[in-house]
Order: sequence, then C-alpha cells, then structure tokens
Amino acid sequence: MRVKIINNPSSGKITVQKYLHTVVGKLVLDGVFKYIDTFNTSKKFDATNELLNIKDGEYDLILAVGGDGTLNEVVNGVMKAKLNNTPVALIPAGTVNDFGNYLSIPNDVDGLCNMIKNGKIIDVDVGRVNNNYFANVAAAGFLTDVPFKASVDAKTTFGKFAYYAEAVKELQRQIFNSISLEFKYYDKSIICDTYLFAVLNTSSTGGFRSFAPHAKINDGRFDVCIIKKSDILDAASIFLKIIRGEHINDENVIYFQTDKLCVRPLDSSQIHIDIDGEDGGILPVEFEVIPKAMKFLVPKNCSIV
Repeated sequence: MRVKIINNPSSGKITVQKYLHTVVGKLVLDGVFKYIDTFNTSKKFDATNELLNIKDGEYDLILAVGGDGTLNEVVNGVMKAKLNNTPVALIPAGTVNDFGNYLSIPNDVDGLCNMIKNGKIIDVDVGRVNNNYFANVAAAGFLTDVPFKASVDAKTTFGKFAYYAEAVKELQRQIFNSISLEFKYYDKSIICDTYLFAVLNTSSTGGFRSFAPHAKINDGRFDVCIIKKSDILDAASIFLKIIRGEHINDENVIYFQTDKLCVRPLDSSQIHIDIDGEDGGILPVEFEVIPKAMKFLVPKNCSIV
C-alpha cells in the first residue's frame, strides 16, 4: 500500500503524535505499508496545498493525523484535487475529534493498526459552502468561537471540558446578543433572531455528540439546528439540554433537514462562519450537500454502511 501521511505535529493530543511512529512501524513490519510519504504541516492551508500536488491514483491511502481542522484541510485538498477515489483514514489527534468519534475511530495503536489492515471503506457526503468544503459542521453565532478562545494548554489538559468551561463564559458574555438571519431552503423561508445556527453532516460538534441526533453522514442531507433568541433562563436551559442531546424539541430550537440552504443576515453585520474549526468567511453563504463525495477507511465494526 502506497500511503501519503498528512501530519499536524502541533495538534492537541501529544500522546497520539508520540505513537504515530509505532503505528507506521507496525504496519511496515506487517507488510501493509510498502511506500510512505510523510508531510508535516506548519501553517494554515499546508495540508490542502500539499494534496493539490498529488495526482489521482498516486497513493492508495491518505492518512490524516490531526484534529477536525486538519481533517478539514485534507477534505478540501481531496475535493479540489479530485482525489475522490483515494480513501482517507484518520488518526484523531485533536482535542475533541468530533468526526473521528462519529466514525468510531480508535485512539490506540492496536485499534488503529487493525482498522488500517482490516477496516472497510465507506462513501461519505461532503458539504460545500461557497467555494470551500467541510466534512462535519459549519456554524455561526455565539459559542462558535469557543475553540479559538480555549487555550492550547487547557485543551491539552482538560480536553472537551475546556470547551464546556469556555462555553459557560461565552454564554454569560453574549446572552443579550443575537443576529437576525434568513434561512431559505426548498420553498421555505425562516426569519428569526438567532443565537447560533449549525449545519451538520454528522451528529457531533464541539464535543456535543448529539447536537444533531438524526444526522447521517451518507443520507444526502444536512441537519440544520437553529437556536433562537430567548430569555436568559431559557437560553441556559437549552445549553444544558444540548449537553444531554435533548434540545431539538425545545420551542426555541428549529431543527430540519435539507440538501441545500441559503443563509443571509438581515442587516449590515459581518458575521463570520466557522467551518470545521476554520474561518469560512462571512455571511451570506450557500450550503450544498455533495452525496457520497469521498471515501473513508473506518473500523470493520463501524455501524455506518
């Protein structure tokens, strides 16, 4: 197997970086990896730009080592370079690893080696927002900048709980702020004052594993969750429900599925959108699902088919 490794050495979980060499070494000794080309990222867009130099069929597997941001760059590189027939495998090395958790990716040496040797390949949907792509989630509003405000040391030490702590702080800071938005899909239009909206390809974001409880990665649809403006007690209640995955039935939450979505602000506000932890530009934007656009290598026992 000819393997291209895209590694983010600065990603959150240092332990994963330490045993990457062990995983690769075992697979070489087992005769699984015949040729290895490793690229270490050092700045933004490195992973995407590196993959743009690859030709279709040059490698049998692209192995991404990093968190959701690293994966986002790999997805953009694969889509823009038209490497759709080359499977991608993920070694989760980020703080929360929403996408890896959704796909039941193991985080130990034996589990990762077994996945690469005996796993299965599945087709997954990819989201497109304007000219960029995402595997997991695009979002805007308060809480979407939590990953940037939580310190590297806190994320490394406390993992997803660093996000929860920062989220509580942001809830207190921004509870009286909202953004007026219009959401258009099919022949419907929703206009509301919004704290937060998320367009998801999987069920998990920010460590909240049931943020979109009905989401499936290969159903050709996004799951859209809109948190409407409410009073402070209701907003706090919604946040607690999100932790438990019980928020979608709240009267201040709008939840629906669609394969296309347009979102625009109703005033002159410059509202940035977060795409898998990366800056995705400002509203207005158009979202579109590209069904089964990429191939991912997952554990054999992964429930996704």
